[in-house]
Amino acid sequence: MNKEIESGSKSLKRDEMIKYAYDLFYRNGFHATGVDTITEGTGISKRTLYKHFTSKEGLITATIDHYHQLRYKAISDYLEKSTIRNPVDKALIIFDFLSALVNSGMLDGCFAMNAKTEYANKAKEIEAAYDTYVAAVQQLIESYLKEGKIADYKSIAMQVVMLFEGAIIRSKALGNSQPVKLAKAAAKVICNQ
Repeated sequence: MNKEIESGSKSLKRDEMIKYAYDLFYRNGFHATGVDTITEGTGISKRTLYKHFTSKEGLITATIDHYHQLRYKAISDYLEKSTIRNPVDKALIIFDFLSALVNSGMLDGCFAMNAKTEYANKAKEIEAAYDTYVAAVQQLIESYLKEGKIADYKSIAMQVVMLFEGAIIRSKALGNSQPVKLAKAAAKVICNQ
């Protein structure tokens, strides 16, 4: 019984570090946020942090996984709860999801993409975590396009995701959702909708 309590306590500490670091990284960036800031904010020692994550990059990878869980669920729920019946149209409302985020003031971009950009060619585990997240989103789009009988649905889904990623970057740069609307229009053309 004590081992279960101890294990649960370790899991809570780990989760607390991930959530706290996630917020700091999203707000301040990855290089600008030091391990000291994270340990001071959580009251957890560096030793404990490094017991759970072998490095700062390990913590960043865990925060990307946290983002993946949150964002993928939010996207899939948004698509699934839509009353749109046509599966291709349903896939393309991923852009409406993004527009809603941008219009609500969420202009920090994609957390996972931000990490990959800051650590490009420097940390393979961070890049791999980003790639896993994008692959999951792409497979979600693929499933709707396949259901909609789109020929070469895998290639088309990749193009839709590329438009989605580009819309994230441009919306972040411009501070509005206009790029998202343009990306959705281009995605409709690609899908022959």
